[in-house]
Amino acid sequence: MLSRLVSPFLIALALITAMLNFSCSRNTIDPGKVSYTKETITYKTVQGVDPNLLSLDVYHFGQSSMPKPVVIYVHGGGFAIGDKANSIQNKTSLFSSLGYIFVSINYRLSPEKPSNDPNRIMYPTHHNDVADAVQWVYANIAKYGGNPAKIALLGHSAGAQLVSLTGTSNAFLPARNIPLRVITGVASIDTEGYDVTKQGSDNNEVYLNAFGTNPRIWTEASPIHNLQQGTVYPRFFIAKRGTTSRIALADAFIAKLQSVGVIVNQITANQYDHEGINDAIGAAGETAVTEPLKAFFAQCFQ
Repeated sequence: MLSRLVSPFLIALALITAMLNFSCSRNTIDPGKVSYTKETITYKTVQGVDPNLLSLDVYHFGQSSMPKPVVIYVHGGGFAIGDKANSIQNKTSLFSSLGYIFVSINYRLSPEKPSNDPNRIMYPTHHNDVADAVQWVYANIAKYGGNPAKIALLGHSAGAQLVSLTGTSNAFLPARNIPLRVITGVASIDTEGYDVTKQGSDNNEVYLNAFGTNPRIWTEASPIHNLQQGTVYPRFFIAKRGTTSRIALADAFIAKLQSVGVIVNQITANQYDHEGINDAIGAAGETAVTEPLKAFFAQCFQ
């Protein structure tokens, strides 16, 4: 009699336990020894715009008595394609192991096929979206165990252009009452977008699609042309690769940063192609990009 009573009870208990475990695992990833919880947040709403384009993913550890540093990642894709979920597995593994909160953001995109439509998504929409996402993180990350005084930006390709301008222009974060000095570091991974005037003058379709044809706008949108003496900027990490002319654009930006007193860490990684240098970040056993980047963020978060 007792066995007939106990058996159904144990079965029910096992089912409840399995359901609870399943419920928790749906929102938890374990990229290494430390588990992240992922939460997707809409950082703003715009009528008629897909909410996914105005969302961000927060990878966090829950509340903590010691607020953790925050890395905000901006994906690439020529300002026209890409998503916050692309190429992040190695990054979540790396940053979870370092005890950092990781935030990956989306933003509105220009037409995938180059367009002359004056009403298309183009500058400054991408950059305003990124700035609004950073503003959301700055205002809210403490609820997720993050330290708003220790926020750094990371971007690849078009995302590298976006974070570089976000870290140098007064039109975005300062316009939202966030001084540039609040950002402790900007890591820019392989972009030719430091000088948009150069890309526009060379009829680079990616940049004409995203920035238009007005030379005044090109100058305004160029990180290298926003730097000025007397402003406190974040420190920078520049990862460069590719042709001699591509590397020269990065070197010119580095020189301009240094001329206004910005601390710059830099690497050249020609062993990788354009996608490979991004995928390398956090890859098991990778040292050419990952180790210098780890050292940079450690300096940012001292």
